[in-house]
Amino acid sequence: MKRKKTRRNIRYTRVLSGTALLMLSPLMAGICIAIKLDSKGPVIFKQERIGIHKSHFYIYKFRTMYADTPKDMPTHLLKNPDAMVTKVGRFLRKSSLDELPQLVNILKGEMSIVGPRPALWNQYDLIAEREKYHANDVLPGLTGWAQINGRDELEIPLKARLDGEYVRHFGFWMDIRCIIGTVTAVIEHRGVVEGGTGELERQKAGEAAKASSGSDIERKQPGKNAKKVLITGKGSYIGTAVRDWLLHAAEPYLVEELDMKGEGWKSHDFSRYDAVFHVAGIAHADVSHVSEEEKQLYYQVNRDLAVETAKKAKEAGVGQFIYMSSMIIYGDSTPLGERRRITAKTLPQPKNFYGSSKWQGEKGIRALETPWFHVCILRPPMIYGKGSKGNYPLLSKLARRMPIFPQVDNERSMLHIDHLCELVRLLVRDGAHGIFFPQNREYTNTSQMVKMIAKAHGKRLRLLKFMEPEVVLASGIPGKIGALTNKAFGNFSYEQSLSVYPGGEYRIHDLEESIRLTEKSGE
Repeated sequence: MKRKKTRRNIRYTRVLSGTALLMLSPLMAGICIAIKLDSKGPVIFKQERIGIHKSHFYIYKFRTMYADTPKDMPTHLLKNPDAMVTKVGRFLRKSSLDELPQLVNILKGEMSIVGPRPALWNQYDLIAEREKYHANDVLPGLTGWAQINGRDELEIPLKARLDGEYVRHFGFWMDIRCIIGTVTAVIEHRGVVEGGTGELERQKAGEAAKASSGSDIERKQPGKNAKKVLITGKGSYIGTAVRDWLLHAAEPYLVEELDMKGEGWKSHDFSRYDAVFHVAGIAHADVSHVSEEEKQLYYQVNRDLAVETAKKAKEAGVGQFIYMSSMIIYGDSTPLGERRRITAKTLPQPKNFYGSSKWQGEKGIRALETPWFHVCILRPPMIYGKGSKGNYPLLSKLARRMPIFPQVDNERSMLHIDHLCELVRLLVRDGAHGIFFPQNREYTNTSQMVKMIAKAHGKRLRLLKFMEPEVVLASGIPGKIGALTNKAFGNFSYEQSLSVYPGGEYRIHDLEESIRLTEKSGE
């Protein structure tokens, strides 16, 4: 029945949107001129959004922000959204006239006049919440039930619940109520707060916290005193690198490390920290010969310990929790010759207990997030740098000892340790939250990387194409040989657009420079 209503709704709304476009064309032309006169950049802003059944489409709006504003970031994650809005844009937002180009989306059948507002493609939390109420199974709308009941003031769970109410009462009279409510809300300028989802509640909470805590809140304001960071996982490669990076940063940080072995950490006072960077975990090893007892240890450390630490941080009033997950939650690299690139639409599918333990840890920690407890999930690929472990040191040894190496065409995402450290600094500085996919600016080809390592040591290494068939044969051998070959020469990468952080550029080296720095410091 709902499908018939949806098809009928599409026909009606297409007719209405086409008529509205004709009638409003003089107004829209005037807005175009005003935008052009006010600031540089295109008149129309195009952005990828989630449509019916979680399909993707591009939404159209009149541009209200300066052209260099990060494109695929929710407004509430921008550091200072009010400063990014143009003069004309401020008026368009308050009057909701910036939404008029979406009449074209309605005409194309991608949207309806009334429905849940389309989420950004990377607003995974909102998309997941809406799934509970089947709110992803109707066309997104120009306005909706949640819009007239709070708009930017609403937190994600409440917004999704209101979208669910719309779906339950889906029909003509519900749409009429929403349209009437929209006209009233626009006239009264209700629900518009720069900063987006839940920003009004955060402002109220901030004022209440200042009133109750006085000087302690003053201490935690960025730019006035050093931010305090606790690294859980003392002596780890990543934790030590981040500690040293923060201590040498331009802005002041106070960094402490905490040993998570045993029960002693439970009595540690977390209340004095602004952020916790959780790196304690069992790293990826050979998962082919592991006992059931060892498998359970992965879950105890990567899931249970991580969630317990996050709960303790939240209860202590820590504002941000950063969890080191891994690209491994998407499975393994594809065999030689097969491409695999992770996009925004790729769902996690762990192939072993290591990936599963990290994925379950993520879900447990993300469930704790509130407007006052920000959760950052980092899903890095292979990390390399001074003192790193894993496959990179093995490839480095081969590069220094072998005069020849197979030339194989493959593509992998990798991350230099400096890039991870700089990203963590930016996340702590900004108090950010969300899921992040850090990687180098360039993809890595294993053969070319080995050649760069040899060059860093002043050695000449020749890449031979005729050796590729031998590598292909080795990749097909069952067991450890085939697995290692596919791991070294297989394909596993992130789409580069996933890895951009709007708050700053963390990828400070190109690939060759990062290898040169790694090899130089390792001599």
